[in-house]
Amino acid sequence: MNESNISLDLIKIQDNSTIPYHILIRFADDASLLETYIERYGVKFYQQCIFSLTHISISEHFSKKMWSKFINHRVKLNSILKRDVGLKVAAMDYLENFSEGLYNMTSFEVDKVDDIVDAAIIDKLTSLYVRRIFDVILDIEFQLFLRNSSPLSLMMIDIDNFKHFNDTYGHQEGDEALKIIGKVLLHSIRSYDTACRYGGEELIVIMPQTNLDTAVSIAKRVCKNIADTDINGKTITVSIGVSEATESIVYPAELLKHTDDALYEAKSKGKNQVVYI
Repeated sequence: MNESNISLDLIKIQDNSTIPYHILIRFADDASLLETYIERYGVKFYQQCIFSLTHISISEHFSKKMWSKFINHRVKLNSILKRDVGLKVAAMDYLENFSEGLYNMTSFEVDKVDDIVDAAIIDKLTSLYVRRIFDVILDIEFQLFLRNSSPLSLMMIDIDNFKHFNDTYGHQEGDEALKIIGKVLLHSIRSYDTACRYGGEELIVIMPQTNLDTAVSIAKRVCKNIADTDINGKTITVSIGVSEATESIVYPAELLKHTDDALYEAKSKGKNQVVYI
């Protein structure tokens, strides 16, 4: 019989023993099942689950909250990546990036960690993902392209004359423009595309399962929608470069370079347009 199909009711988990990963996954996917074991073994069982998953000892006081953080972070990563990253990856990513000093916090401060995670993932002005998320997702999607030859395209966006806009109207108006442009971008792309703030006034969109023709069509829609948007009585345009991964491209940085080159050409040709390579 496959071990993963054994009823958990038949498994007696000893104190301080390591809980198999496939059982931890069952606990993560079925909170009521975990509660059954909590009733059987007590709240300290959360400690055992966390130790089995991460080999890190944590106090009983924080163990339930930490388990909840792992589960919620897995949901967030799954939403970003459009696939299940697994409980172990979610736990390791959370511990590496978001839990520094957690064990010294008060219970009230631990409840704030979700806000800290959101701030580390989402750019507060544009509501797009931050550069770190872009780097992670591009690497994952590029590996899928290499393995499966699944189409992959990038769209890089630069807000035209944004420095002049800030100098003329002030940085507060510039921030408001970034907020509006971020919203327009999110409404102009598809649910499975990933839009990020690449830096300053540059935005970037990862478009999985997308060939060049489709990517250019989406980019033209983005370009038009932004130009047609009233931004506090002002009009702002964008230049966009688009590129598709091909057999000659072997690294994500090369795809990014092609897209950046296309953006540079769009800007040099007069801006407010889409150029593809």
